[in-house]
Amino acid sequence: MRILLTNTGPWGTGSFVVVESIAAEFMELGHQVKVFFPDSGIETLDKAKYYGNPELYDIWQFPIGKEPHAIPTFPLMIPDVQPRNPHGLTFKELNIAQFKYYFAELENQLKRVIVDFKPDAIECQHIWAMNYVVHRMGYPHITGAHMSDQMGFKYDARIQPIAKKGAQETNYIFSISEYVKKELLQLYEIDEEKIIVIPNGFDRKVFYPQKIDREKVLQELGITIPKDANLVTFSGRVLLRKGIDIILEANRLIDPKHKIHFLIFGEGRIEDELDPKHFDRYSFKRVHFLGHHSVEMLAKGHNIAKLSVAPSRLEGFGLAVLEAMACGLPVIVARDSGSESFAVGEIIDQESSQQLAAAIVKIVTMRQNEYMALSKLAQKMACSFSWRKVAEERIKYYHQLPKITY
Repeated sequence: MRILLTNTGPWGTGSFVVVESIAAEFMELGHQVKVFFPDSGIETLDKAKYYGNPELYDIWQFPIGKEPHAIPTFPLMIPDVQPRNPHGLTFKELNIAQFKYYFAELENQLKRVIVDFKPDAIECQHIWAMNYVVHRMGYPHITGAHMSDQMGFKYDARIQPIAKKGAQETNYIFSISEYVKKELLQLYEIDEEKIIVIPNGFDRKVFYPQKIDREKVLQELGITIPKDANLVTFSGRVLLRKGIDIILEANRLIDPKHKIHFLIFGEGRIEDELDPKHFDRYSFKRVHFLGHHSVEMLAKGHNIAKLSVAPSRLEGFGLAVLEAMACGLPVIVARDSGSESFAVGEIIDQESSQQLAAAIVKIVTMRQNEYMALSKLAQKMACSFSWRKVAEERIKYYHQLPKITY
């Protein structure tokens, strides 16, 4: 089978992790895959991985157009941290001429890719522009629903009629969780039978319990931490919706005798997120902001840690939680954030820094046998998820799509 996957933006987001992961599984299963996405062309160390593989990746390069249509970079659905769109340009900021031009050029690009590749199945990530354009072109397709697309729907009123039409006309919608499914039913006026819940997987070749030299990893990260410290990881963009402020509030409440150090893996500037008027609520002591790192380094970080935290206000699924659990870490997640259905550790109320602080102390002070039992349970739960299962489930629905004729 020839499978075309599209994504609203380039690598560096959860949706692209899904695309990359299922594409790899599809190819191992003997299918041919093409991945289409826009990109700004910024020079980074990982750029060659994508631009150097045109057989797999078809990249729509920005900037595009001339005034008054010029669009300097691919637009985002919501204001967010995206390293390949450093200025944070969103669809909402496009003027009418740019907005129309984007959709016209997107159709030209998709027409080119589809005619050249001749896919048997098309899956567009996000209920947004690409699935709408594929529908308008008359091709059967499936749409993958994440979380940012629903956030974008609420943020940008201009996209709402387009997104609704796209959701209503797609053949199936793959939802990453029951939480997201509930959102879809509330927003898009669609039949429940159309929504297929397929939770994400994780990369088992990267995230698993490893024997790691702690001091060597800390040296690689460029930080010095006492040998008797308890390490707590956080993986995600440094944003308020990820609960980064709740972590700093909890840190102020934790007795220093517990020697908690936080390893914060993720893009973003904390100073851009916090209100300086409320700095007295936070403690930055023993908090290490490490920025973006490879998944291999993240896995090392998990493997030298005691637990991982994800006090997100809104998550959708929580792939970062699953990755931490796969390394044997108990996790602390917020209720009604999308991760609590599979999280092994502690579930706290949203916005509760007091509960987060108490849960961290509870886990780091557990008896060793209790902690080891919890760690094994976390790993076992994580291993019930896999990208191979995700890929095989998707293929079943691809075969149910009407045949595309060329």
